[in-house]
Amino acid sequence: MTVIFTGYDGATQGVSRAGMVPRLCDTRRIKVENNDELDESTQTTAAGLTRLASAISELLREQAVDSRLGAKLLKRLEKEAKRVAEHGPATLSVAEGAALRSAMEQLQHALHQRGADLLVQANARLRATEEAAGKRRKAKKEESA
Repeated sequence: MTVIFTGYDGATQGVSRAGMVPRLCDTRRIKVENNDELDESTQTTAAGLTRLASAISELLREQAVDSRLGAKLLKRLEKEAKRVAEHGPATLSVAEGAALRSAMEQLQHALHQRGADLLVQANARLRATEEAAGKRRKAKKEESA
């Protein structure tokens, strides 16, 4: 059992302020600086995004990453690529932009390929179960005849 003291006042218990148990959780609000990510320039580079997209593509091909995770990462990479293009520390060169687009297209292709592979596997399992059920039905018909 975990107990958190919030605003314990030793004076109500007859304990002097000097002997009071320190507060573990202060009920007063603490001012926190609001760091808005949109106001600051991004530290991500196009080369970094390109390498990351290529690495994710390779992991998808090796079936080391789930396709749903790959899709989420692609979405996030697309947002970050847009941010780099708009708010990056320097404008993208033509070669960097082309390399980034190519890496993103490869990632998208790897996701589509992985999805197609999963559909083929699911179809094969479905056919195997249908064939097994069909053989059982034929065996029962032959036995009853």
